[in-house]
Amino acid sequence: MYQMEGTRSFKFVLKSIVFLTIFGFASGNNLRYHEYIINPLGNLQKKLEAQRAIQPFLNSKPFLEWTNQLSKQSLLKRANQVNLRKFNDTAPVTDSNPISTFLQNILGQLNNNTTRNNTSSSGIGDAFQNLVNGFLGSFSAGGDQAKASNGSQNGSPAGSFGNFLQNITQNTNGIGNLITSMLGASGGKGGATSGMNLGNILQLLNGGNVDPSTIGNILMSFLNGAVQGTNASTACQGDFIKVIKGLQNMEAWALKFLDASAKIPTDLLNLNLNWYGSYDECYSDSTFLESFGILHNTQTPVKGQYCNTNLNLPLPPEVKGILTVAFQNSGFIKAGICFPKSCSTDDLLQIVNAFLYNIPLGDNKVTAWPITCPVPAEEDTLETDTIVVVIILAIFLVIILEGTLYDVVITIRSKRNKENEKPTENGEVAENGKPIENGNSFPENSYKLRAENGNVQHIEPEKKHLQKPGIVGRLVLCFSAYTNGKKILGTSQPKGSLTAVNGIRFLSMSWVILGHTLAFVLGSTSNMLQYYNKFVNRAASEAIVNALFSVDTFFVLSGLLTSYLLLKQMKKSKGWINWGLFYFHRYWRLTPVYMIVIGMYVTIYPHLIFGPNKGKPDEICRESWWKNLLYIDNFFGYKDLCLGWSWYLNNDMQFYILSPLLIVPFFFNQIVGIIVSVCFLLAATITPGVLSYVKNLPVHTIGGGPKDADRAAYFEDYYIVPYCRMGPYICGVITGYILYKTKCKCRMNIFVNLLGWAVATAMACGCLYGLHNTLRPDNPVYLSKEVTALYNGVSRTAWGAAVCWVIFACSTGNGGIINTLLSWKAFVPLSRLTYCAYLVHPLVMYVYYFNWNFPLYMTDLDFVYIFLGNLMVSYGIAFIVSIAFESPFMGLEKIMFGGLGKKKK
Repeated sequence: MYQMEGTRSFKFVLKSIVFLTIFGFASGNNLRYHEYIINPLGNLQKKLEAQRAIQPFLNSKPFLEWTNQLSKQSLLKRANQVNLRKFNDTAPVTDSNPISTFLQNILGQLNNNTTRNNTSSSGIGDAFQNLVNGFLGSFSAGGDQAKASNGSQNGSPAGSFGNFLQNITQNTNGIGNLITSMLGASGGKGGATSGMNLGNILQLLNGGNVDPSTIGNILMSFLNGAVQGTNASTACQGDFIKVIKGLQNMEAWALKFLDASAKIPTDLLNLNLNWYGSYDECYSDSTFLESFGILHNTQTPVKGQYCNTNLNLPLPPEVKGILTVAFQNSGFIKAGICFPKSCSTDDLLQIVNAFLYNIPLGDNKVTAWPITCPVPAEEDTLETDTIVVVIILAIFLVIILEGTLYDVVITIRSKRNKENEKPTENGEVAENGKPIENGNSFPENSYKLRAENGNVQHIEPEKKHLQKPGIVGRLVLCFSAYTNGKKILGTSQPKGSLTAVNGIRFLSMSWVILGHTLAFVLGSTSNMLQYYNKFVNRAASEAIVNALFSVDTFFVLSGLLTSYLLLKQMKKSKGWINWGLFYFHRYWRLTPVYMIVIGMYVTIYPHLIFGPNKGKPDEICRESWWKNLLYIDNFFGYKDLCLGWSWYLNNDMQFYILSPLLIVPFFFNQIVGIIVSVCFLLAATITPGVLSYVKNLPVHTIGGGPKDADRAAYFEDYYIVPYCRMGPYICGVITGYILYKTKCKCRMNIFVNLLGWAVATAMACGCLYGLHNTLRPDNPVYLSKEVTALYNGVSRTAWGAAVCWVIFACSTGNGGIINTLLSWKAFVPLSRLTYCAYLVHPLVMYVYYFNWNFPLYMTDLDFVYIFLGNLMVSYGIAFIVSIAFESPFMGLEKIMFGGLGKKKK
């Protein structure tokens, strides 16, 4: 009966582990931006599909036979009864039969081994047999002293089995060498090729005829031998053995190693996948139970270190095939474990695999690889390049402080002079702005008055005009946080500005952060599959799942403003444009702050994360940052993307370079301009459609479309390349020309206006919500390749056209309450921070999420709260970055090229 229960429990846990392996999610330290996009919302969609694919196999006869084979020796039945205290601390054993049976089993195994192996093994068997015979008789049912002493005379090393076991546990080297020889460890793997192995010990434990405490101590001695059978360093082996002895003695510091390591968590039926363990406990000097006096230390503690490892399970070929196709992953579970600090990752690989190798799974073996140990905060050191970046930032800070102080001094002196020149009611001016009454000054007035011919005449004070700062002063003033902050936070705008653009820009940036909040946070939650499945099945969620269209809105705004402003400038200059400055201004506007953020990401960002999710620095950015400098990063594939979300900046710069080909023809000939734009628009619509059909692309990064669509190719061959994303930009260019031509004045019939809003709304809703049935995890509706190609070809252009209508209607006075909302003055400063917010917002999320030491249980309220936090912090940091870097470089450009405009005029 107990055997059946143990077998049933083992099957359940094994099946759970198989599920967990299939749906396992690598922690954030192994993921980069593009992987959240390619592996949709943290691989969740594919995991749900793989679950449905593998379910028939889990109920098939081959799988049941496989689990029966693995459950022959159950680990669960009595494992919870094991007492790791020393045997002599437990109650005396009065029945000699269990001990005799246990030792005879060991002896029988060893004798079988000597029959199969060489004479050297036989010698070990004889020595062990003499050892057993020497003390076996000393332990009878009554345990009397006569038999004990008699047994001692026959070679027993102690008068009782308890004393004997105490001796051998204290002599770890001797028993370790003995068991290692019995195991026949090979190649440093710690694997038992013959003789007694872990299966024999667990079989005795499962049989129920031997005191579990006895088995626990023998198991600990076995582990000692397994450690010594590896090629790990001497220091590492010694600390591991010390931890094992500490567990036997119930040492608080040793129990901390066990308690801080990951275990199979609760909520398995909902696939709780994050097995973090306790990072803080592993590195703590003491625990609360120690401070309360419940646990004690009698030995010098071993210092611990927290490490992550992948446990690669011995899954059947059928399961591995499904995993390889779905995830390019043959199956592993990620777990955090507390190890001795003296062990290197190579040492840990040998020792952990030595333990795993001896798990009795027949020919199937569990292996651990790789093992990574995040650097704790107290051991974190700054690299040379990090120090250089910190010094550069410190220099910027000093210049900003100097510029701000200089600016404040000049401003105060200027205000004083203006007050001094303030006129009175009689047109007279008094010093410090104090008026003269009846021709006489106040007592403190220092002006001198003279009376001539009975008239009181006011002597004009000498005007003290400040000299304009020189070139050095103007350079320093570019870095003034006071002036730059006023410019950013100001709500005034030049006459003729498209005020609705401010609201659209901020709301689109908020939409980007909203989508990234969902995509990034799920990997750090304990209920990600459960929450994701519930979230995506709601139709309303499509507005968040399809936040990808927010980037197309930015393309529209970029094309519209470039066209509108360039045409107005060409009109003023009668068609003459300094194209060198045209391109330089754009490059100088974006690049300095862009490069500074990349530098901080490569050097400083890794030192802001400590915990289970701390990863290695991004080596791709160290090698390929120059591609970002040239804005060509998106042509080299997603695997080489540095600052992955910068693919948008690459596309936008590439569109800007091509923009004169679209805009200039409009200025000289409207028909030619229309023809050129239509040709570009047709190319930007047909190309993605053809690519979608040929490469069998889905309709979204999370899937949809054909059943066998290539999701990875969607991101690399469609999502980040300019020839598939230019449609919205061209729509913006055309709309900018229309606004320029109409001078933002267009009286529209009410019915025409309502029709325009209805069509735009229908197009936008079709793009956002039309994919719900094909994107839902449960029973999705698959689309044909032709329909998918049509959607991929026209959807982004359609979205761009809908946004263009909103801007056109609001700019021409046909927007009503929508224009009032989008033109709210509070959006003006927020829109100025959008670029910097786009650069830093993923880093804000990374630092927040990856510093979690435990997973979050996700709810809708948590999602809203985290989103608002990400939004506020991202814009707060963007404000600092803009004041420190973006605004100063824009000011430097005016100093460098400000004279060109005056000379031309």
